[in-house]
Amino acid sequence: MALSAFLNVNGYDYPCPRYGFQYVLSTPVNAGRNVNAAFIGQRVNRDLYKFDSLQWVGLDPSVRRMILQSLEPFTVPVTFEDYRTGNPITITMYPGDRTGKPLFADELTHMVTKDEILAFNLVDCGW
Repeated sequence: MALSAFLNVNGYDYPCPRYGFQYVLSTPVNAGRNVNAAFIGQRVNRDLYKFDSLQWVGLDPSVRRMILQSLEPFTVPVTFEDYRTGNPITITMYPGDRTGKPLFADELTHMVTKDEILAFNLVDCGW
């Protein structure tokens, strides 16, 4: 199966984000270290995914709206390439704080016509 986009979030294909995002895999454990600083934990559940520092530059308002609407109802299915296998994977994720920075606005309507940046993280729900 081929991917239709870099990320598909809740059925919406996203454009490729700006260079610099990070793909994070976290392995949850049930404990940390003992008094001798020796690791005593055991792996629980599966590895968790995170897309850290996703950013898009110069978006048109229609694309920004599509991206933000795709994040409703907060926990959403996300399809992407699993870096370990090279195959598509779909998991449920939630967005971190969504940050937008307008670049241009229409002088008459005062509506944003171009975004400087839209940024957020996508975090695995672990389900």
